[in-house]
Amino acid sequence: MNRPFTPRAPTRTLAQHEDTQDLESVISAALAASPIDESMLRRGVWTYVGEERHAGTSPGRVILTLTELIERSPSNSHMEQQAVMRRVILWCVEAYFGHLGGEIDGGPPTG
Repeated sequence: MNRPFTPRAPTRTLAQHEDTQDLESVISAALAASPIDESMLRRGVWTYVGEERHAGTSPGRVILTLTELIERSPSNSHMEQQAVMRRVILWCVEAYFGHLGGEIDGGPPTG
């Protein structure tokens, strides 16, 4: 049985592709900082996820890309990497499906 070809990600312009690479670089830089720059990481994740959602990328594909970025990042331990993974996936779900709580800078929710 021949199945129709389905692309892994939506078709993008060169500018959109470059923007995605820039956002992935911001996330990678935040992950490479010692200690990890939580504020820059969260802002990068929120911006990246928003752009990917707008482009029509599935949430699974977005999570997979973020997971790969975390796995490629230098980390002190497996436990630290897993803790970062949990936070990033939570931020991803918040950004993709709606705000679940807290502020983008990590502060408490405002009134």
